[in-house]
Amino acid sequence: MVVEDDASTGALLVQLVKRLWPRASVVLASDALSALDQWKSAGADLVLLDWGLPGMSGIDVLKQIRRSETKTVCVMISGNADREVILAARTHQVDAFIVKPFAAKQVMARLSEIMALPSADAQQQAPVDSIEDFVGYQMTQGILGLPIDPELAGAIEGIRELDAGARTKLLRQCQFHPALVFRVLSLVNSGQYIQGRDSVETFEGAIHQVGLAGFINLAVEMSLHPGSELKADFLKTRRVQFHRDSLSLAEIVTKLGANATFDLPACRSACMLLRVGELSLLQLMQSWIDLGNVIDDSVCASVLKTHSSQAGNRIKTQWNIPNTIRGRIGSAYLLPTGTVRIDSVVMRIAGLLLMGDPHRELPRLLARVGLTESQV
Repeated sequence: MVVEDDASTGALLVQLVKRLWPRASVVLASDALSALDQWKSAGADLVLLDWGLPGMSGIDVLKQIRRSETKTVCVMISGNADREVILAARTHQVDAFIVKPFAAKQVMARLSEIMALPSADAQQQAPVDSIEDFVGYQMTQGILGLPIDPELAGAIEGIRELDAGARTKLLRQCQFHPALVFRVLSLVNSGQYIQGRDSVETFEGAIHQVGLAGFINLAVEMSLHPGSELKADFLKTRRVQFHRDSLSLAEIVTKLGANATFDLPACRSACMLLRVGELSLLQLMQSWIDLGNVIDDSVCASVLKTHSSQAGNRIKTQWNIPNTIRGRIGSAYLLPTGTVRIDSVVMRIAGLLLMGDPHRELPRLLARVGLTESQV
């Protein structure tokens, strides 16, 4: 069980545990009372406790657990490394103390030391025999991820050490990376952040809400998903193709913005998510290869043709992408009958310019936004 009120840190800690023990059942609680209710009803082999929880503190949760038993492994996590704080935790038999901000690899190494559980390699294999069954199993039973270069994740993890100019340059690069745009938008629109406010629909707005520390956590978390590092050359080639499609769509939308009035930043962020279904399948196929299996580009093409649409819908649902963002992405492929939102019409125009207009939709749609074919 992970007990952490910061959504990005909680998500990262859950992924660290899942990376070590893929078949572990991990519960995330954002406050002490719900954590204690969960522990009393189901128990836990491992509890990761944030010290600074709202209301009852992490040390109070630790006290209650230790009053009942001492078998549960408890790890305290705090941004305060004062001697008195560490001694207070040790008084109540904490098994380890981790100081924020922490390095993911160091946390994983420490957890491995104190937990006598089978390794990830012994747990990783899903109970299936083919890539088709594996994809089907992961889409229904697992959590889909997206590819991210480990070099980029490492650069983001070290962003605090960069000067202002280099930091700004890196963040600008990140706003054109599908996995990062997707994950930060999913987090900032989760219940812990949005709390009744309007959805956040741009990368810039999401970063403002999540903050630099939260963004670092998300990048590291994404890099820990199995298959997130694409190693097979044919998968890398496909990723470049899909990324190019997103960038091309964003470029078209930006040009349209010179002559039409619409929410350009929100449409541009949606463009980066054009191929998330296909990208999530590349991540699954790399994960399948990492398990010791063999596929080639023809198998990859078949998986993409069969499952891209379903994977796109599934990953957006799993990660709670708002309907407004999903609507913009979907409009690039098909404009629903009766659509009046100008953003959706613009996305459809951009999609037709990118992927072709066999049914001559463009003249009618361009007229709706006050443009002519000569302007595009």
